[in-house]
Amino acid sequence: MYEGFTTDGYYKDDLISITNVGGIPGGDAFLIVTSQKSAIIDAGYSFSAEKMTRNIKNILGERRLDYAILTHSHYDHAAGAAYCRAHYRDCKIISSEYAAKIFSKPSAIDAMRETDRSAAEYYGWGDYEDRLDELKTDIIVREGDVIDLGGITLHVLDAPGHTKCCIAFYVPEEKMLIACETMGCFASKDLVLSSYLVGYQISVDFINRVKTMDIEKLLVPHFGVIKGEECRSYIEGALRSAVTLKDLIINDHLRGMPNNEIVEHYKEVYYNGDVRKIWPIKAFYLNAEHLVPMVIKEILG
Repeated sequence: MYEGFTTDGYYKDDLISITNVGGIPGGDAFLIVTSQKSAIIDAGYSFSAEKMTRNIKNILGERRLDYAILTHSHYDHAAGAAYCRAHYRDCKIISSEYAAKIFSKPSAIDAMRETDRSAAEYYGWGDYEDRLDELKTDIIVREGDVIDLGGITLHVLDAPGHTKCCIAFYVPEEKMLIACETMGCFASKDLVLSSYLVGYQISVDFINRVKTMDIEKLLVPHFGVIKGEECRSYIEGALRSAVTLKDLIINDHLRGMPNNEIVEHYKEVYYNGDVRKIWPIKAFYLNAEHLVPMVIKEILG
């Protein structure tokens, strides 16, 4: 396990506490609490959202939840946000402008509903209340905007690559980056799962941007907080994995392998360890079957 992060999903210092309050692995939501305000980073699935809100309540007690801050619009990160507002009427949902547009489209909400139900079946989850029609952005943020959490500030970074709507946040008081999946996801101590669904190069560009920043702590999606020298190790690993995956796809393609076999090779290398806990196999294939031809087209034209 990385230094600075415990297996119960909890991190604390003088300014903040961060707890994974997600209702189920893969539907993670990180509750940030300061002396003045509170916010969750991402909100997990719909089907496990009631458990997530109970977890939040157990920590906040009578305090309010000020914000549900979304790194992007995928159902496993955004669907639970509507439940936060149902339980905390003053809670404001924050997202990028592109994510807000997605939430305003009934067809996109229907797609989120379908994938959420599929994940619920995969995990053997029972009946749950569907609130996805209530999912709407209250506050749109863009590159350079600042979210005040009282004692700490979240500075918005555009981070397209995994999706067009991805954003990340830098917390200067903590020298912390709240990352998004453009940097990939934790797979194992030595492996980052790359998932650049929009573009390879723009994802690499963002990781290279992160390398230039003063970062001592890193909040990794679906994992938790990494600190110290392990931060740099993880960032380097994210870059290395991004390049390695691109090379795997292109080399397989140039050897004449069809896309479906390249997807299976991608799965063999990357779909292991902790990834199996957070990504249903159907979701992996949905992403991989889009990613492989996208990379071939971008790199080879």
